[in-house]
Amino acid sequence: GIFDKLFGEKIDYDLLNDTFFEFTVGETTRCAITHPSIHFFNQLPLLVGLQALLSGLLAIPLYKLNVKPTKKNAFLSAAFTFLIALPTACYEPIYIIRLLDIQHIGLRMVLMTFPLLGGLRILESYFGFVPAIPAKNFTNYFAYFSCPFIVKFDEDKQEPKRVSLQYFQQQFQMVGTYFIYTGLLMSLLWHYDWELFEVQSDVNSFDHSVYELISWKHLMNNYLVAMILSLGLKQSTVGVSLLYSLVFGYETKDVVLSPMTKSQSPSEFWGRQWNMAVHQGLKNGAYKPARYLTNSNLMGILAAFVMSGIIHEYVNLVIFSGTGIEFRWKYMLFFGYNAFLLFAEYTIGSLEIVQNIVSKLPKPLITALVLCTALPVAHLFLGDWIVHGYFDSVMYAEPTILCRSL
Repeated sequence: GIFDKLFGEKIDYDLLNDTFFEFTVGETTRCAITHPSIHFFNQLPLLVGLQALLSGLLAIPLYKLNVKPTKKNAFLSAAFTFLIALPTACYEPIYIIRLLDIQHIGLRMVLMTFPLLGGLRILESYFGFVPAIPAKNFTNYFAYFSCPFIVKFDEDKQEPKRVSLQYFQQQFQMVGTYFIYTGLLMSLLWHYDWELFEVQSDVNSFDHSVYELISWKHLMNNYLVAMILSLGLKQSTVGVSLLYSLVFGYETKDVVLSPMTKSQSPSEFWGRQWNMAVHQGLKNGAYKPARYLTNSNLMGILAAFVMSGIIHEYVNLVIFSGTGIEFRWKYMLFFGYNAFLLFAEYTIGSLEIVQNIVSKLPKPLITALVLCTALPVAHLFLGDWIVHGYFDSVMYAEPTILCRSL
């Protein structure tokens, strides 16, 4: 069948086997310009389609039980939400990975959109925080829930915004641009095992001293890998959203803006620049329910970061299963630390003297200072992704320039 033909052919893990052309440098070095793996892009659309299909099917009972009723059946709503919908969203990628024997970490990551965003949207539907336009009718909700990221709605017509030729031109241009940016940066760091500057402690360890955490080499290593993650996330979300737009005919919003170059505060980094799809899901599926139940803004923020930590722990266990990864709560520590930064921003940052100082600083310097608050612990997020092969696997989706000793 089609699944056997597509997924029976495993992706070759020797990048230099997928080349446009090769050349030698001197007598000891072989270089090549590689092209993205054909097998990767053969398998990608089918996995994206499966995610959209399952999301669309789940949208039907969720709309009828949680979104549409003015007075919902509390028992049926809770039973379906917590005993069927959420377990389905969490187990679906595990089942598909086993069924199709998906070994490629990048393709496993594609399967995370359904449990990640779908799970948060399931919670927002139960607690009554679905945005107004998607909740207006089933057509809107289906478009909203089945979209792997963020479908764009026409505010005047109160319906999903239809695609245009200009929209496709802009999106394809953006994908191409970020292909080049991501490929070039990955080409550089691949030759240094993703750490351009030599440091003492292993990138995925807890053994960093305070001096190492604030050393410029450690900060630059974390910055460069975080930049790859940002560029790659921008490229992949636009690319996957294009597939959705081609099938459904609706525009989508940008998921990643410019977190590494334009963030003016920790709250702007997480709330208005980095992964807006997850931010929206956490806001409606964790922050608002916790704030409503506790009447506390602080508890809402804490709930959002705890939920984010749990989600990322789950993602790691699924995409890196079989690689020997250890469950050590690194992501809970990372997002807990960033929750502390937001708390500090809202308390100390609101002081008049702090605002006066910040207003006099150039914006690039503010961005650098904001990033430097999180970069010392960024290895808690990025370290396992480096060691267990996430970035190596993503190389198969990029055009790269690679060299190897003969």
